[in-house]
Amino acid sequence: MSSQPNPPKLARKLLQWFCSEKVLEFLQGDLEELYHLRIERNGRFKAALHYFLDVFSAVRPFAFKQSRSNSNIAMFKNFYFTSIRNFARNKRYFLTNLTGLTIGLISFTLIALFIINELSYDRFHSKYEQIYRVSNVAVINGKRNREAHASAPLASVVLNDYASVNNAVRIVPSDPILLKEGDRKFIEDGLFYVDPSFFEVFDFHMIDGKFKEVLKHPRSLVLTKSYADKFFGDESAVGKQIQLDTDSSFYIITGIVADPPPNSHIQFDMLASLSSLPDVDKGNNWIGNSAHTYLLLNEGTDVKDLKENMRDIFYTHMAPQIEYYTGQTIGEWEASGNWVGYELISLKDIHLKSDFTKELTPVGNLSYIYIYAVIGFIILFIAIFNYVNMATAQSATRAREVGIRKVMGSSWSLLVKQFIFESVLLALSAGILAAFLSNTLQPSFELILQKELAFGILSSTWGPVALIIFSIIVGILSGTYPALVLSRFSPIWAMKNTLSPVGTSGWLRNGLVVIQFAASIVIIIITLAVYNQIDYMLTKNLGFDKEQVMVIRRPDALQNHLETFEDELSAMSNVQQVSHTKTLPGKGYDIRSYRPSDKGETYLFPNNLVDQDYLKVMNIELVAGRFFTDEYKQTDIHSVVINETAARTLGHDNPVGQKLTSPWHMDETLTIIGVVKDYHVESLHQPVLPVSMELLMDESPQYVSIRLTSDQDVRKTIERIDELWAGYTNDHPFQYFFMDEEYEKLYQNEEATAKIFLVLASLSILIACLGLVGLISFNISTRRQEVGIRKVLGASTATLVWLLSNSMLRTTLIGTLVSWPVAYFAIDYWLQNFAERTSVNAWSFILATCFVLIIGGLAISFQTIKASLMNPVDSLRQE
Repeated sequence: MSSQPNPPKLARKLLQWFCSEKVLEFLQGDLEELYHLRIERNGRFKAALHYFLDVFSAVRPFAFKQSRSNSNIAMFKNFYFTSIRNFARNKRYFLTNLTGLTIGLISFTLIALFIINELSYDRFHSKYEQIYRVSNVAVINGKRNREAHASAPLASVVLNDYASVNNAVRIVPSDPILLKEGDRKFIEDGLFYVDPSFFEVFDFHMIDGKFKEVLKHPRSLVLTKSYADKFFGDESAVGKQIQLDTDSSFYIITGIVADPPPNSHIQFDMLASLSSLPDVDKGNNWIGNSAHTYLLLNEGTDVKDLKENMRDIFYTHMAPQIEYYTGQTIGEWEASGNWVGYELISLKDIHLKSDFTKELTPVGNLSYIYIYAVIGFIILFIAIFNYVNMATAQSATRAREVGIRKVMGSSWSLLVKQFIFESVLLALSAGILAAFLSNTLQPSFELILQKELAFGILSSTWGPVALIIFSIIVGILSGTYPALVLSRFSPIWAMKNTLSPVGTSGWLRNGLVVIQFAASIVIIIITLAVYNQIDYMLTKNLGFDKEQVMVIRRPDALQNHLETFEDELSAMSNVQQVSHTKTLPGKGYDIRSYRPSDKGETYLFPNNLVDQDYLKVMNIELVAGRFFTDEYKQTDIHSVVINETAARTLGHDNPVGQKLTSPWHMDETLTIIGVVKDYHVESLHQPVLPVSMELLMDESPQYVSIRLTSDQDVRKTIERIDELWAGYTNDHPFQYFFMDEEYEKLYQNEEATAKIFLVLASLSILIACLGLVGLISFNISTRRQEVGIRKVLGASTATLVWLLSNSMLRTTLIGTLVSWPVAYFAIDYWLQNFAERTSVNAWSFILATCFVLIIGGLAISFQTIKASLMNPVDSLRQE
């Protein structure tokens, strides 16, 4: 006889889980009988379905097991109401700890969002682990040159010659460019020329258009959503035409793409097909670097082997051009100490680990990630230490409660759970407040950082969940020690109420106060050091004068009127001198190679193309020879001026008159006609570089620099220049900046860091002082009778103030001494980022210490003076 089929196993398990044994005995049998009856009538599937429904409908509250879980619910309910009553009874204690923990969690949350944003760069691409950028690296005469871009022909050669390369894409950034749409004109600097494979390699979301087709043909243009709205509003942009720069042909808009997320190092407003630049797209120039080249590798590719194999490309394609331009065999060239190779860097590492120049966007700094993380944890632990201090200091007031609970049969473990639950409840309250306040304060935080964050604490479900979990951890960390201390009280001594605050020596509380104030002082000293370094960088003599220099962008719009325009500018009363150049300090220099005629070595120098008035506008000092002049214009086109560092690099005490050759001048010989004093062309993160200057002849200038005679009537001067510009350019957009303000942008990260440190230092002091005030208040409340007796016996107010505050002041002073060596090493580590840096200033340590002592002293004195002035009758009165 075959056995009858059993009901669904999951349904039976649910029934056994929820029902007590008594109910299960008859209920399970009845349900199984019904199940077998339904099999005969309706079949097994419907019987199983009805069995599930019967189980859910039959399980009622009266049938539940009286299990341990129910007692746990009752226990936690009791813990909750006990905690609420304790918070209501000790409002100052509750608010002090809630404020401290909330500030700590807000600070930690915002810093965590910044760190997550930095670490998440470019990881939104589905194949980010397979994408690598290939860059040219070179050592020329002992000088290392690492540029983010590579030779334009490299991509096609790598794609064709190496099976491990699945796809490749080149990005060629454009200089600021004039856009014409109808009668409207814009100057934009967010245009990239890219290969059609751009959207096959990267996962930028295409809103309108086919990603494989939009960049297939020359003069195709893809706009971001924000730029499509800017140019065309609510109209469909696809199919419309835009004229770029002086190109008489129109570009057709073929697609709309979503704006790049903030955590992408590839930030663009427009993408044009690279085939629109045939000289770059199909060119064979291996010497110049112009294209940021990205490779999509097949899974499992050995990147190290690929990098080594790519050396063959150098010998096959680049070496012949080096031999042509230098007149040396590649063996002779390499024997002189020269070397060129390729380096592959993972897409996810570009933002934080790249040390290449000419990146598409400014890179981050991994050391700042560590610094912010440490400071975030410091502030959070200051808040946690506050709670531990306050909880242990309050132990005497809760001794009777502990005694009663122990007499009534409460176990040690149950008391520990109660006090930890109270701590977790407080931390959760702080976490909920921190979530909403962090979301509110994030725009201000981004304003300080001067960058948009890709994530917000409330932008997805993981944010609040993570913060809640973290708040629970903080609550457990905060409450464990006080819980262990409070739960070990003897019920006899607790009921007698003779306990003093736990740890009569106060070693723990004093130690935590020392750590709190030491941490706060470290942050203040570092903040002062950052501001000192920024002030040093902005006020240091850079070798040129950046003050009162107004710079006009894109003077090529003047076409043949540049000289007339400059003459009319020079005639203005508030204009001292005018010059036009290819680039400016802080704006990035092209690299040119030079070879002395009497040596076999080749040297790489940052190069600028300038006019005859450049030194006068920049106030750069000429130390030997002469500068370019109209008198020698015909010979100056074959001349070069260098700085002192370049002269030392060439190995000449007096280089004036020396001959050089350069690939950029074919077989022509250049003569060094002058030497200028060293000046910085980059930020002070880098040392002074060897620089060359040549006369700007055939190329269009990128900037017109105007030195003003004073800072008076600047607005009127700008208005007059704007009118003059409009007359010569047919209303071409007028864009300008002041050089000192633009140069300060090189230190954007440092300025943001200084502001953040200032805020964090203020918060850390606030949290520490909150705890200090709380401890002093509680110390006073436990010594009220002592204060009253001493006052009756004739103690003065000053004596009582010293009695109540001396231990805290001593502790604060110890904290300041502990902080000094820590701050010194932290500052020294941070200053390693700068080639030119200020020294560690002793006054920063002294000022920070005095500030903290004054703030701490004021916080203590307010409470102690108030206590010392109390009527002794009130102090001695018993309950």
